[in-house]
Amino acid sequence: MIDIIQILQLAIILAVSIGLHEYAHAYVSHRLWDPTPKLQWRLTPNPLKHIDPIGFLMIFLIHFGWGKPVQINPMYYKKPHLGELMVALAGPATNLLLAVFGILLLIISSKISWLWLQAILNPTDIYFSFWLSFSFINIGLAVFNLLPIPPLDGFRLVKMISWEVGEFVEKYTMYISIFFLILIIWPGSGIIWNFLSTVSVAIFNVLFMILWQVFY
Repeated sequence: MIDIIQILQLAIILAVSIGLHEYAHAYVSHRLWDPTPKLQWRLTPNPLKHIDPIGFLMIFLIHFGWGKPVQINPMYYKKPHLGELMVALAGPATNLLLAVFGILLLIISSKISWLWLQAILNPTDIYFSFWLSFSFINIGLAVFNLLPIPPLDGFRLVKMISWEVGEFVEKYTMYISIFFLILIIWPGSGIIWNFLSTVSVAIFNVLFMILWQVFY
């Protein structure tokens, strides 16, 4: 049976998270004197400007989708390579900040009430399940986008570390992308998802412990 509340919850989280991820790219590029995002009406946190309808729908159909990439022009940057890297990392960094925000809300809520204990015993609690999902999904988006595969943000980091490796990957982008897509959507192949889940849980636990010690 389809759980409408869970689908609506997931849709809200993804719309906000993907929208702010793309807005972060646009904002940093704009701050580096690139007029492209503003000219294309991407300099806004409005998720509707950053959501690709087909890519968003695919998330619910095949559990893999995409947002509308922000177009930039590094030629406007004083230091193109560094600027391009800053723009690329802005998206994952924003997702991590959103995850921190979600974790803080959970900690604050647990401090002012006993609902945290109730949520552990009853994971169907809407408030806590929302912010738990919000935090995990944003961490997952950050980790996923840092994978060193074009056109993901992590590929720009590869180019900064080794231009030769970056050129090699770009040369075989089509084959790498097809192989990567197969690993994601092929039935029974959980390599990518297991990796993302393991890393996301580890990061969540570390962030939670640190923030708990600082704010509780």
